[in-house]
Amino acid sequence: MIAGTIYVVFFSHNFIGPFQGFLITLGVPIAAWCGIMLADIALRSRNYTDGDLYDIHGRYGDVRWVSVALMVAGTIIGWGLVTNTSASWLKWQGYLLGPFGLGGKGGAWAFANLGVVVALAVAFTGWLLGGRPTVRAQEGAADPEVAANVTAP
Repeated sequence: MIAGTIYVVFFSHNFIGPFQGFLITLGVPIAAWCGIMLADIALRSRNYTDGDLYDIHGRYGDVRWVSVALMVAGTIIGWGLVTNTSASWLKWQGYLLGPFGLGGKGGAWAFANLGVVVALAVAFTGWLLGGRPTVRAQEGAADPEVAANVTAP
């Protein structure tokens, strides 16, 4: 953030170009994360247990590597489907527009920012299909709040 600010303030000829490039670049991984979160919410039939969200030994655990892999995959695919001509340091993006038959970086689809939508769809679909067993196991774990309120007969 500091390096980006220094570049935009002191070395860039304009503000809006690098800022748009930054937003497009950041929008792709945020879309992937959003897809995972929306799929996780869609799969759940119960609310999250607040205490377990903050405990690495709770029912949700520490890191879900499937969701991390989905976010990385969605981001890589997404960056390949967006272009940034406003910021020269982002010209590497759009590398999948040609191989996917979308006209390359100068084609009709170059500025549609398909990568944001595709990142969201890849992550959403991936977690919807791959996260179901994880969510069911989490929801099946004993709820300490419910167990504390049950009295023995």
